[in-house]
Parts: sequence; C-alpha cells; structure tokens
Amino acid sequence: MKTLRHILFMVTALVLAVACTADGDLTATSGPDALTLSGSGDAVLSAKAKASLALTLHWNDNSKMKTNDRRVLLPDYATVNTLQFSASDNFAESVDQPLNKGETSRQYTVEELNSIAGRVGLEGDKASPLYVRVRSTLADNMPPTYSNTYTMRVTPYTIDMTRGVVLNSGREDTGLLLASKAFDGVYSGFLGVTGWWNYYLQEGNGVVWGNDGVTGTPFAMSSADSKWNFWYPGLEGCYYTVVDTRNARWSALHVSSLDVSGDITGQLVYNRKANRWTLAFDAAASGTITIRIAGKGEAYNFTTGTDDAKAIARTVAFAQENDGLVFGSTPGDIMVAIAQKGPNTLTLDLSDPYRWTCVAETGGAVQPETSRRLYLSGIDDGVSGKWTFDNYLTLYNEDELSYAGLCDVNSKWGYKFYPEKDVWNPCYGLGSGDAATGTLVLDGNDNVPAPQAGLYLVTASLKKLSYTTTPVTSVQLTGIGDDWSLVQMEATARPGVYRAVVKPSAATP
Repeated sequence: MKTLRHILFMVTALVLAVACTADGDLTATSGPDALTLSGSGDAVLSAKAKASLALTLHWNDNSKMKTNDRRVLLPDYATVNTLQFSASDNFAESVDQPLNKGETSRQYTVEELNSIAGRVGLEGDKASPLYVRVRSTLADNMPPTYSNTYTMRVTPYTIDMTRGVVLNSGREDTGLLLASKAFDGVYSGFLGVTGWWNYYLQEGNGVVWGNDGVTGTPFAMSSADSKWNFWYPGLEGCYYTVVDTRNARWSALHVSSLDVSGDITGQLVYNRKANRWTLAFDAAASGTITIRIAGKGEAYNFTTGTDDAKAIARTVAFAQENDGLVFGSTPGDIMVAIAQKGPNTLTLDLSDPYRWTCVAETGGAVQPETSRRLYLSGIDDGVSGKWTFDNYLTLYNEDELSYAGLCDVNSKWGYKFYPEKDVWNPCYGLGSGDAATGTLVLDGNDNVPAPQAGLYLVTASLKKLSYTTTPVTSVQLTGIGDDWSLVQMEATARPGVYRAVVKPSAATP
C-alpha cells in the first residue's frame, strides 16, 4: 500500500510539474474525473412514514484513471469517496458517510434522512437547507477534491434528544432509558443490572453508541460500525450510569448501600428488577416526616476500568429539589407524607430517569415476584459443549419454593440452579450430597454432581435448599377409554419421548 501511495504521489507530482514534461519521457495522469452530484429534491419528513424513500443521490464514477502512456496502467478504485452532509455551505461541521468502491448512488429512508438532519443540527418541523457533497481522496498525503455542492431543503420531524434508549446486545429495545435533561448529549440515570451485563445506547436521532472496540478500554465510546457493546463490572446491583457522547466516555457508579436517617431509620433494600429501594417501618402517626438518604458507592470509569480493586469509593446521597429528588454526594432533607399510622413502606423509586421519587405507602413492602422457572445450566454440556439456560424446572409449590421437571442429563462437570434466565448471579450450588440427593447453598462455589447420562426427574426446593434426581426407567399411561389399568409405553430414539398404541373401547371422560 505504501508503494502504491508513493507511485500515486509521484504521478500526481509529475502532472503538477507540467513545465518539466517537455522531454516527453515522463508518464502523467490527469487524476480522477470531476464528480457531479445530483439528488431527488426537497423533502418533508413525517414520523408516520419512517420506512418510505426520502432521498436518492447520484454521482458519476471517478474510480478509473488513465495515463498518457498506454503501457502504464493505474489500478481501479484508487480513490476513496465520502458523502458529506452539513447545515452550512462551508461544511465546517459535517456528518460523513464512507462510500463503497464503485458506488455511484445511495438512497435514504425518511428515518435515515431525519437522523442525518438531526445530527447536523436542523430544527424540527422547519424547512432548512441541507448541503451535500462528495469528498474524493487519492492518497493520504494529497489534498482531497470535492464534487459540486448539492443543496436541498429538508423539513425534519422533531426528534426527542432527551431520550437515550438502552438496547440489549442484540440491539433490541429493553424498555430502559437514560435521560439528557439538558439536551446536551450527556445521558444519565439508574439501571439495575446483573454482573457483566452489556448494552448499547441509542439516541433519538438513531445514532447507536457502544464501546470503541479496543481491548482494555471498557469505558471508551464509539458510534462507528466497528463498535462493541458496553459492559458493566462483575458486581450486580444499582448503577448510576452516565453516557457522555460529547467526550466519548461513560461511567458506572455502583450504589452498594443506602441508609435512612431522621424521623425514621434503617437500611434500604434494593429490588433490581423494579429498580427500587424499600424500607418497612411503623409510623407513629399520619402527617409529614423528614428524612435523609445517604450511602456508599464504588465508581468505575475510563481510568479504573472494570477492576474492582481500582474502583473509587464514593459517598452517595439524595436531596429534595422542586418536588423531586437530585442525586449527589451531600444528603438533604426529604419531606415524606404519611397517610396512615402503622405499618408503612418507604420506597425510593429510581426507574424513571426524568423523575426520581421517595414516597411512603401503607402496608408492608411488596415482595419480589417468585420466579416460575428454575434453570439448570451445565446439565447438558456433554452434548452442547457449553452451559446454556435451555433446561429448566417449573414451580409447583410456591410456599415451599419447590420446582420439578424432566431433564435429559448429559453433563461433564455438574450443574447449578439459576432463578433467572441468562443471569449467572444469584445461583445455587452444592452444599453437600451426591448425584442423587443433597443440599444447596446460595452462591455456592461447587457444582451439583450430575448422574450418569439419561432421563431424570429433577426436583429442588429453594426454601429447604435441597435437590433430588430420580432416573426415569419407564413411562405408563392410564385412563384411556375410562380404563384405569396401566399401559406400558415404549421409549423412542429421542430421549424423553415415549409412544404407545391404544384402542379405546369407550369414551374417555
């Protein structure tokens, strides 16, 4: 590549030195053809037609160059073209989009063009000029050339640039938000996440941000196609998250504890799924109480990375301001209305990034919903080669937190029980026992031993912290044709699938 650039530089230098070509021995080229850009005209954009075609741009092919010597051939596609969009005709700031080799046209939907209009700063619901040109570069050490400037008037629909939509690793909307209340490209809010949880952030103009795609820089950001997703440290819990698109950095402040002082005292308990902190207390009377909320946290940023040992200890606190709450390091008085004497629950709700609240509600704290499934990761790694969440037990006794299910066991290293799909913490590992029966311990390090490969009935109780595995050696059915004698079923080649041919002699009530 360096040799090619040197040749191109020398050839172009020869063209510029036209006064020195009199001897006729030099090879010259006129360079790439001039570009002429045209478009499909002005556009009025509507959010109701995001998928409709809004703009088509055309330009000529400037990828092929000739010399004055037939024996000297230059490679095709030596030029690198880039589309530039700007709100000003001098292109002082622009949105640049690299073009593919040989590409001579490009189309934009309403949503795509609206995103570009928002990124260059066009005002919503107002017709404004949008300037477009093609920049062409022959080599790194040579000045670029430009097409004519194509000007069109675009009326974009209003984009809400206060919303930062949290996307999962598959770039699907999670329903979670971060807020940029100042419209300044800095998005913040509290998110309840599991260890090493990962995400992208999408702005209202459609730009998606993630990690810069460089090993060792987990808190650096990029919106380029080469980006990776963001990821949190290994510690589960409540994180005050700030994504700064201006400086291409993000940070995560883990809130590890929050204490209440004042007219009531105690330590708040965090519910990750609801993104709320709660404290049950007995109110002496109805009326208004004054409290303060403060605690401890650990800050992770570009300097610390996700290393727990480097995390910066912080004091975290809330204060009341304009009928809402603000977050910082200094606690302030918070006024809370008590509707009724007796059992109450104080709830600090951080789920809405636009407005955090602290209220008291009559009654005890709402308990987290019981998981209807218990996942057995590692139960089939002898077949799949990895730990998955494809196998699970089903809740059948909520009071005892008892689960049961049939599993086709084929395990190399044993397994553990997980209350939440695709979430590695919390989990239940081996307390004591063997492959047939034993006890469980929360976040235990050891795997539960797996029995020999085969079909098993597996049970577990998270209240009694116990488990059993029972081999399935036969399956029988009864009741067909109101006949309640047992009919043996035959095992098929597929584990867990049994078959029997029956001929009912009567109805089956």
